[in-house]
Amino acid sequence: MKNKKEVIIGAITGLCTTILGTFLYLMLVAYQRNASLGAVWDFATDGSEISSVIVFGTALNFASFFGFLHFNKEAHAKGVLIVTILTGVAVLIHKVFG
Repeated sequence: MKNKKEVIIGAITGLCTTILGTFLYLMLVAYQRNASLGAVWDFATDGSEISSVIVFGTALNFASFFGFLHFNKEAHAKGVLIVTILTGVAVLIHKVFG
C-alpha cells in the first residue's frame, strides 16, 4: 500500500512539473516575441502547436526524475516516469489524429 502511495506522489509531482515547465516555456516565448502570455497561448492552441509546447514543458520532468533517483526514491521516480510516458503517448495521438 505504501508503494502505491509513493508512486501516486511521484505522478502528482510529474504532472506539476509538466504544468510548471509548460508555463515557463510559454513565458520564455512570450518574452522573446515581446507578446503577452495570452497571445502566445492563443497562437499555440489555434495553430495546433500545443503538443510541441507540452513536450518542451515535459523536459522539466528530467530534473524531478533524476532528483528522486539521487535521493533513492525509486517509487516516486516511477510515478514521474509514468506521467512522462502518458504525456508522450497523448502528444503522439494528438500529432497523428489531430
